[in-house]
Amino acid sequence: MSQPAFEIVNSILDIWKIAIQAIMFLVLWAAAFREKKSKRDGIAAVLFILANIGIGFLPCAAWVRYGVSAFVIMGYAGICYKKQIGKAVFVMLAFYNLHCLSFLIANSIYMKITGVMMKSLDAMQESYMQQVYQCLSVGMAVSALFYMVLYVAMAVIFHSLIKGEAVMAWQDIILLSILNFVGSMIANVVNGLLIVRINTDAFVLFDEKPDLLWKIPMIAVLIFAGEAALIYFWQRYRILLAERQKHFVEEQQVKAMRERLEEAENFYGSIRKVRHEMKNHMANIKGLTEAGEYGEIEEYVRRMDETMQELEYKYVTGNAVTDVIINDKCRRAEKAGIRFGADFRYGGEIPVFDMGIILNNLLDNAIEACEKLEPGKGFIRLSLKRKKQFLILYVENSFDGAVPVSKGSSLPPTAKQSILPGIITEHGIGLENVRDIAERYFGGVNIKVKGAVFHVTVMLQQGEVGEGKQMTLH
Repeated sequence: MSQPAFEIVNSILDIWKIAIQAIMFLVLWAAAFREKKSKRDGIAAVLFILANIGIGFLPCAAWVRYGVSAFVIMGYAGICYKKQIGKAVFVMLAFYNLHCLSFLIANSIYMKITGVMMKSLDAMQESYMQQVYQCLSVGMAVSALFYMVLYVAMAVIFHSLIKGEAVMAWQDIILLSILNFVGSMIANVVNGLLIVRINTDAFVLFDEKPDLLWKIPMIAVLIFAGEAALIYFWQRYRILLAERQKHFVEEQQVKAMRERLEEAENFYGSIRKVRHEMKNHMANIKGLTEAGEYGEIEEYVRRMDETMQELEYKYVTGNAVTDVIINDKCRRAEKAGIRFGADFRYGGEIPVFDMGIILNNLLDNAIEACEKLEPGKGFIRLSLKRKKQFLILYVENSFDGAVPVSKGSSLPPTAKQSILPGIITEHGIGLENVRDIAERYFGGVNIKVKGAVFHVTVMLQQGEVGEGKQMTLH
């Protein structure tokens, strides 16, 4: 093989590797950003591949191409995924680490193949240089093949591990990228030491240390395995953390419902007590009348009226638990200067425990949204309607207009600190529980925003809870 032919083969293999790199980067990107892709993303992917191949034809160092690609990627992420810049950084570091580790293993294979083939050549033959170029071409082709296989395998493993978390905090990115950074640095250092030119001679690492021929690739594999394990356990940790968070919220809701049940029991206990004591009150008033103590009668009746007012509910719903919940939220709202209205008559169509959780979550969220407004500008309206076999619960409230909606979820979270360290409870979790309950009754949750008014609609099907087709509200 002549030198020009060797250079052509070398250029083709370089372009091939660049194309593989670009495609594998897109594989990792798709794993991290799993939301529905648009036509825009497809066009951007094609342009990215073509741009990288085009740069490969230019007489520039590899780091220049990587730098240009990184600049383009960050620009694209800043425009289309501005809230997920950190995730884009993680994908780039993971990509570069996989490239370095794959190249280190492939380069080790190249050194071994070319070393064995070169030893069989006779330097005295006229065709020696042609044979050298041929050996180098074979070695590069084999190493390029191994590079592609290794890179694809690593990228596919990463693709299966990365679950596409909606948000990655910077501390998560730093944690997950430590081995990426370390792996790429080690790979670059070792690659630089494989062949070291000393004056007119060359120091070949594998010739001096043959046992490193399997140790170096093993180091690369272990670094990759460590990174893969770190990602896996991090995601398991995030899943367990979310489950713990949800369990904590559910426990708080159960606790709140128990308190409401106790309040309802105490309330009706007070009513029974008043009824029992009414005879004594009437006897006392009769005695004061006979004695002509009319001033005392007035004071006595006033105290009785105060006691009765404490036992009165503004809203009577037909159920003790829902009476307590709605009237408690009403008092809280009115105390904060929030107008509260309710048209709610509960007939026990579904278990009161589930209805109580729904009311607690929705009304708490509504009150907290109104508390952010100026006093007197907030309002809450609650209503319950029936359409055939369905119960439809409406809650609407005024708010400040800011509704942050998480990607991958139709429910808006509002951050609220938990008593558990490192855990953030969110209204989104409360709404998730409302949706879970609704789906158990073959219903759903719909959220709409009209101007400065927040609307939540919960539909529940009357009847027994069971497995079946869920109903989605639009």
